[in-house]
Amino acid sequence: MSTTQPTRLDPTMTAPWTEPEPLADVPGGEPNLLHRSAWSDPANPLKVMLKPWYDDDLPGGPYTERVDVFLDDDERNIIGFRVWDLPMDPDDYYVPISADNLPSGTHTLSFTMTNFVGTPALSFPFTVTIDKTPPVLAASSQLIFPAEVLPPNKLTARYLELNNDEVKANLPMYTSPRPWDQITWYWGPSPGTQDRGDIIELDDQNYSDPVVVTIKGDLIQNRGDGWRYVWYEARDRAGNVSLRSEPVELDIDATPIPRTLPPSKVREASGGASSGVLSPFDAVNGVTVVIPPDAVIYDGEGVFVQWADPDAVGAFRTDIPTPAGSRDYKIPNNKIAQHLGKTIPVKYEVFEPGIAEPHNSNNYNLRVEELTGLPIIQCDKVSGGRLSLGSMADGEYASFTLERWTFMAIDQYLTVEVRGVNSGNQEVRVPVLTESPVPEVAQHIPAGRISKTDLQRFKIGGGLEVRVKVSFDARNTWKDFPSLTPTLVA
Repeated sequence: MSTTQPTRLDPTMTAPWTEPEPLADVPGGEPNLLHRSAWSDPANPLKVMLKPWYDDDLPGGPYTERVDVFLDDDERNIIGFRVWDLPMDPDDYYVPISADNLPSGTHTLSFTMTNFVGTPALSFPFTVTIDKTPPVLAASSQLIFPAEVLPPNKLTARYLELNNDEVKANLPMYTSPRPWDQITWYWGPSPGTQDRGDIIELDDQNYSDPVVVTIKGDLIQNRGDGWRYVWYEARDRAGNVSLRSEPVELDIDATPIPRTLPPSKVREASGGASSGVLSPFDAVNGVTVVIPPDAVIYDGEGVFVQWADPDAVGAFRTDIPTPAGSRDYKIPNNKIAQHLGKTIPVKYEVFEPGIAEPHNSNNYNLRVEELTGLPIIQCDKVSGGRLSLGSMADGEYASFTLERWTFMAIDQYLTVEVRGVNSGNQEVRVPVLTESPVPEVAQHIPAGRISKTDLQRFKIGGGLEVRVKVSFDARNTWKDFPSLTPTLVA
């Protein structure tokens, strides 16, 4: 240590600099900040560099010169010195400074050079910042994840799907965050994993705001399912690193599940996986559409079952499972007869919250068989297979009735017509009912009447045919009921 007293000299020598050089100044950062690698290696101390002060070689002789480096305009606060024999090697114009002589903070480095005749000269100062203090994490340092992804729950593909394909975690505020601090987080199969996820760098405007770690679904899925551990550390601009945070343990089940929606089935129908045949007599109490258990439907999604094309007569749509919580959906019996003899699609739709267009299942094609055992129309004037005109007074009518049939409903329509030939064997048709609504659902219903006068148009002794057609689908199609075929007699 030099015993030279303060000289209070005016600075005349060029300011020193350091090797390694300070980091470039950035907005909000400390001036001339030295990275810790510049001074922390005992085998490679920081060099305070000096500009040579002689232009020419000095004459030979046993001469020495000395440089004292001091801090903060205090010539007594010498942190390093060096004595040279002249002439000096050009590569020797520096003074090594050990780390323990570099206090934290922003300081000025100056030096006094005492030449070979004992005359001192003072340099201009050079400002540097030394930062030896690593960031200090919060006492409870674990990342804060949403409760729904923490054990005993899993972080699932469905969670990612509903959350913009990412999961966010809040980082507990650590001690004295500074602009350009970096948060490095790790994601891997062990608590001390070195599998880096990403680096978050704080800026000079919002460095004190809460830090949110956003973990993308791609990274989660690429690193596999099972138990995974997440931890982080904070590093300041000088390269000081905090202790590791406590790891968070997560159970990952994020492999994407394909959205498979296989065809539904109709429980009362026979057939294969994507088609079936329904006997109407198995549907007198309605039918049940069953969504298969392997259909991918998530909690909170809406499910609608569509019976037949939406614009078809007899279509039905429901989102009410019976019983509640099941995958069974009831189709009422008044939506069966409209499809007799037809093949209809049966499907279901799955609606994700916030998404307008549904996911559509594959179609199940259902063939509904024709209805058999339909009643024969009856006439009050027919006896023993004969309709006798002599039994009818002038102006009297023969009345027709129909017995109740399976699926009878008042939204169905009747057409009744009497056919035969006249005495000249020309065809005669007498309409009795034309597309007339079924009046009621009863054991017997009126089905129109025909006058004696109209009956007299037919050939005596000729056969009559009383034809009946019923429409189950709002008069789009007609089904033939068995005909009544009496013989007209005088």
